[in-house]
Amino acid sequence: MSVQQGLSPGAVGSEMLTKEYGDLLLAYLAQLDVEYVFGIPGGAIEPFYNALARSERRGGPRAIVARHETGAAFMADGYSRNTGKLGVCCATTGPGATNLITGVAATSEYDIPLLVITAQTPLSSFGIGAVQESSCTAINTVALFQQFCRYSTLVSHPDQFERKLITAIMTAFSERGPAHISIPMDVMAQSHTSGKPQFDLPALLNKPSLLDSAAVAQLITEVDQCRNPVFLIGDEAAEAIGLILTVAMQIDAQIVVTPQGKGLVSPYHPLFHGVIGIAGHRDARELLTDSTVDRVFVIGAHLGQWATSGWDLQLFNKRIIHIEENEANFAKTPMASLHVRGRLE
Repeated sequence: MSVQQGLSPGAVGSEMLTKEYGDLLLAYLAQLDVEYVFGIPGGAIEPFYNALARSERRGGPRAIVARHETGAAFMADGYSRNTGKLGVCCATTGPGATNLITGVAATSEYDIPLLVITAQTPLSSFGIGAVQESSCTAINTVALFQQFCRYSTLVSHPDQFERKLITAIMTAFSERGPAHISIPMDVMAQSHTSGKPQFDLPALLNKPSLLDSAAVAQLITEVDQCRNPVFLIGDEAAEAIGLILTVAMQIDAQIVVTPQGKGLVSPYHPLFHGVIGIAGHRDARELLTDSTVDRVFVIGAHLGQWATSGWDLQLFNKRIIHIEENEANFAKTPMASLHVRGRLE
């Protein structure tokens, strides 16, 4: 039975006429093939949940209700890690927004693209002590999220809506991390002239490939010349893991993974030696401290304290060749003999 067959004529007419800014937001998420929005309903975010209900009936993004806002952020994080798509979580104003903080901060630590949507009380109530007000004159949630989000903004007028939404989503992908947008409930519920996006978001997100030809040529030389290589694989290598394992088999490179990269390689793989770092496997550490290992190719790995056993120089030294999309992470491996920037896919 079709959706329209399941609705009364009056309901169908009302459904087709409803074009609010919440519907516009979900239309952009649909452009990116985002299936789910994780969160908890509340008074100030009700217009967005109404839009989510309409979206689900149309076969678009739908709501997944969590038990707690922090859980919603972690669910969105897991969705992004497993699909490569944008993770989306939402919460109402006041305590709903502040409850998101731990989950969103964790996402920031691991560079996961996330869109964080929080509600605000109506614009007309700003500055007069409204219940759960989160504007700049109360508990300023935009300022709170600025501490760990790549972008955090308040939509204070409908004309800003698309521009700020697109900026948030593009920043989440380009700077790899959470981006926060706070939307007053009266803006979210306001009628939109068409309900259709003005911009082709996938086209805006389609970045040209950047190739460091000199570094790649040197990398190929290093692969050809190394006698006993090790691949240290992190979570950012997920999209390229099939190709990485093929190369490892071709050159007989032993494999270890970081704690965040656990699960990318089967523990039964013949070249796998376990997880490196604090509470990691003895076999993995012994491999990296083996004096016969001449090159350690670090591929898409976060090399913080946890993964490096407290920055142990026995494990991480000039044998390292660091391959990473985010060049800011090269600051963690100044000892590396070669840095290669590129997208792992």
